[in-house]
Amino acid sequence: MFAKSLTPLIIGGFLALAACGGGSDESDTTETQEPTSAGNGSQEIGREEFGMTEEQLVTTIDAVEARIADCMTEAGFEYISIDVETFRDGMDLVGGSPPGFTDEEFVTQYGYGITTLPPQSDFRFGDENQAIFDDLSPEDQVAYTRTLVGDHETAIFVLMLEQEDFLPAGGCTETAIEEVFTPEQLSPSFFNPFDALVEQDPRMIEAQENWSKCMNEAGFEYATQGDPEDEFVERLDAITGGADPKTLTGGDKEALTELQGEERAIAKVDFDCAAEHIDAVEQQVERDISGRN
Repeated sequence: MFAKSLTPLIIGGFLALAACGGGSDESDTTETQEPTSAGNGSQEIGREEFGMTEEQLVTTIDAVEARIADCMTEAGFEYISIDVETFRDGMDLVGGSPPGFTDEEFVTQYGYGITTLPPQSDFRFGDENQAIFDDLSPEDQVAYTRTLVGDHETAIFVLMLEQEDFLPAGGCTETAIEEVFTPEQLSPSFFNPFDALVEQDPRMIEAQENWSKCMNEAGFEYATQGDPEDEFVERLDAITGGADPKTLTGGDKEALTELQGEERAIAKVDFDCAAEHIDAVEQQVERDISGRN
C-alpha cells in the first residue's frame, strides 16, 4: 500500500456524515504527551501517528479538539469538539480507500486522491458545526473558516494528523496543535520513530531499491515511496495557492487537469510496483518490530 496520501474529499465525506460530540471541557487538565524516540529504549515506541501509543493518540486528539473549541469561543464563534471515536474513524478513512472502492479501483480513478479529489468546504466541520456555519452570513462564514484553519482551507486537524504534517496549519487549529504537541513533533524534520525502524530494516531497504527500479523502468524516477505524493502536494499548492481547486480558471485550470492525469498514471505504476516489491515485506517487518516493542 502507499505511504499516507492527501485525500481531502474522503475526510470531508466522513466529517459531514459523522456527528461531532461534546464541547470543550473547562476542567480539562490534559498534559502535552511526551514524545517518543527511536533511540530511547526506556520509552515505548507506538505505531500510531508521530510514534504515539494508542493511549497517547486518544489523549492528544481530545486535548487539541478541546483547545480548538476554546480558541473559537474566544474569537466569537461556536465550535463543538469532535469526539475521539468519530475522529479515529475519519483517520481510518484517510488511510484507505473510500467505501465501495478497492485500493486498485481507487488508484485507477483518483490516483492518490491529491489533485483529483478537490476539497469540499461544506464537508469540513461535522454535522453540528456545519449547522452552525450554515447559519452565518457569507461574510461571517469566511471569517469562521479563516479563524478555524487559517489560509489553507484543507488544513484540517484530522487530515494533518494522519499525514503527520502540520506545516499548513493556521488559525485556531494551529494554536491548539502548538499547545499540545511537543516542539520535536512540530519540527518539519520529525520522523515517526516506528516508521524509522521499519525503513532502516535491511529487508525494507532492499524492497525500496527494487520499487525504485520498477518505477524507473516505467519512466518515473523516484527514490522512495512517498516521494511522488510529496511532489503532487507541492505542485497542487503551487497551482492553487491553498485556494479551492474548484475556483480555478483559465491556464490554472488547464494545469490542474494535466496534473491530475499525471497523478493517475504515476499512482497506478506505484501501486503495481509496491504490490510486487513492498507490501508483503513491509507487513512482515512491521510485525517483527511490533513484537520486539
